Amino acid sequence: MQRFESKVVLITGAASGIGQASAYRIAEEGGRIACVDIAADAAEKTAATIRDNGGDAVAFACDISYCDSINSTVTKIVEHYGKLDALCNIAGMLRFDKTEDVNLEDWNRMLAVNLTGTFFMCQAVLPHLVETQGYIVNMASTAAHGAHAWTAAYAASKGGVMAMTRTIAIEFGRRKVNANTISPASVETPMVDLARTQLPEGADMSLLQKVLPFDGNRPPSAVANLVAFLASEDAVHINGIDIRIDGGLMA
Repeated sequence: MQRFESKVVLITGAASGIGQASAYRIAEEGGRIACVDIAADAAEKTAATIRDNGGDAVAFACDISYCDSINSTVTKIVEHYGKLDALCNIAGMLRFDKTEDVNLEDWNRMLAVNLTGTFFMCQAVLPHLVETQGYIVNMASTAAHGAHAWTAAYAASKGGVMAMTRTIAIEFGRRKVNANTISPASVETPMVDLARTQLPEGADMSLLQKVLPFDGNRPPSAVANLVAFLASEDAVHINGIDIRIDGGLMA
């Protein structure tokens, strides 16, 4: 199946985790991948792996918490590939803090990366996606639905992503651009592994029972399969929704 033959897909967070897995998955189907990440060397490794397997990928360093970096990166990608067919906003950050301990600096950083960066990346690519009748896939989280302790800032940022994406879906649906979100849970990624080592001191660990899915943790590739679907023409009649991929956690 070659759903992405001749298609150009911008993937943020492509250096690791779900972003990297999505880059590999879409490249397998013929997609030309713009691997975007703040970790330039790691993004280049992702792109090099795709090229070594016969694919087309270029790495672009970008800090999505800064609009200038976003706009410059999108310009470079379009100059290189000539167009954009899909945006997969997967870059993000996670940390656990007791609600009473959240400080303004950490709150602002969380929103800058997860919400503000996602929005302005969408804004930058939308004119190009209108031309190609393209697709946006934004990464939310089951934390936006509830049942996640110590994630006040993270949950707020991901809830904002869901609401913002629905607005884009309505505004751009008649211009043939589809925008949807994915809410994963219990995915084994470097971001989650790091956050687990930084749980709040003295936290009630029994609360973790509320975030354990029936079928255990899954690799990033499980989410990448859904990313590829929503970024493809198979999802042409899906717009403005959030899909949970959580093993039944929120059922």
